[in-house]
Amino acid sequence: MHRLIVTGANGAGKSHLARRLGALRPDVPVFSYDALRLTRNWIKRPHAETVAALTNDLAAPAWIFEGGPSLLRHALPLADGLVWLDPPFLTRAWRLMARPWRNLGRTRPELPPGNVDWPWQQYRFALRSLRRNALPHEEITDRLAEAGHRPVWHCRTGRDVVAVERAWIEAGDRHVRP
Repeated sequence: MHRLIVTGANGAGKSHLARRLGALRPDVPVFSYDALRLTRNWIKRPHAETVAALTNDLAAPAWIFEGGPSLLRHALPLADGLVWLDPPFLTRAWRLMARPWRNLGRTRPELPPGNVDWPWQQYRFALRSLRRNALPHEEITDRLAEAGHRPVWHCRTGRDVVAVERAWIEAGDRHVRP
């Protein structure tokens, strides 16, 4: 397993898990779909630019790509596995409410420079995301049919995430051994 997608709704913990998985196998680069989609001040790049950059990164022999469900239509055909982070609603809500305070006045590591977390902006975003709670779930479920033979981990708990970490390490060990 060399190409892994980490997806889920906003506040699911995608960036955090992708960084952890990247640390477990430092030879595999971690990419953020949001980093490709955004310029500065939360302004989105033109779609064609985003797709071109994404296509370039997806051509790499190994990667961990984290992003929301819209990433799947591009990355899933090339992925070896998919991690779907799907924590309970209240967990996501808590994370979305706490996130701007952890990053107050700074840009999160997974974003391009100039996308600063300010509570009033992030709370509007969080409320919109939480109101549309079912949409990411439906979109991911619809895309899972395209996963075919690829392993899919549907993670609702920390124990589920630990299973993903073990599988990722084992896949890296198998790759290194003759």
